[in-house]
Amino acid sequence: MNLSLLEAFSAVMKTGSTTQAATLLGISQPAISRSLKRLEDTTKLKLFQRAGPRLSPTPEAQLLYQEIVDTYVGLDRLRQAVARIRAVGTGSLRIASSAALGLTFVPKVLKLFLDKRPDVSVTLEIANSAAVRNLVSSGTHDLGLCADEIERANLVSEHFMETMGVCVMRADHPLAKTQLITPHLLDGVSLISLSPDDTARKQFDQSMTEAAVTPRIVVETQFAATVCELALEGAGVGLTNSLTFISGDYAAQGLVARPFAPDIAFRSLLIMPPHRARSRLIDELVAVLAAERDELSAACTAQFGPAAKR
Repeated sequence: MNLSLLEAFSAVMKTGSTTQAATLLGISQPAISRSLKRLEDTTKLKLFQRAGPRLSPTPEAQLLYQEIVDTYVGLDRLRQAVARIRAVGTGSLRIASSAALGLTFVPKVLKLFLDKRPDVSVTLEIANSAAVRNLVSSGTHDLGLCADEIERANLVSEHFMETMGVCVMRADHPLAKTQLITPHLLDGVSLISLSPDDTARKQFDQSMTEAAVTPRIVVETQFAATVCELALEGAGVGLTNSLTFISGDYAAQGLVARPFAPDIAFRSLLIMPPHRARSRLIDELVAVLAAERDELSAACTAQFGPAAKR
């Protein structure tokens, strides 16, 4: 069905006459009349009763016009949807993150991102790295941040950040006066540690074994932030991520952090579902993540120094 015929018909229905319809569309009145005749021939519908110069729409014409109106409304909605998608992408994001990054770092990033994209809705899931991996690989989440210990099959992954391990303790702890913590200083000391399956914990255990040192592990937890909280409570010395210490502003709460040697690396990945093109929103969020990561990495280096210098 020719669109120009429908436009002529709609103009007549709106204005009530072929003359005014012609003026509305900027064409001649005979052209309007010919279009109405062709539309009736095409649809096999009687659309108007003609009494001299007057046209009276039939019930069939009323029904057809309503369908055309509904179609144009739908097209307007489609154009508006295209404009919204062009402006903000899908309009929603689902993010999964390990606690090390998700409890303090990611919320700050999301605040900056949402300041620029207030119409976007975000779902943030905090889980262990294995769960983050499963959420992203299944396609239910758009982006994930997790430790590099995960299985990377069926994922798009890239290195995101590397920071060093530090020992945290209250300011009144005897080791707070020491500028560098080594394994021998932890022999018999009450220690708050990450879970045995954590890659940083495995590095720590190896350093203890090589030094023939046996700390007294009082608490094991999978979250670096929990290590800091327990150390604040005076449970002992905690091995944690310098990123967590700085982004959580634990120094202002009375916690002291000291570098640990040999170096223990905390490495994280940025992961996304396979076979899915990155949306404009994802690109913008990743840019904010990268900018804040660089700033935080610089803060970690400024306070604890680069690994090569220890």
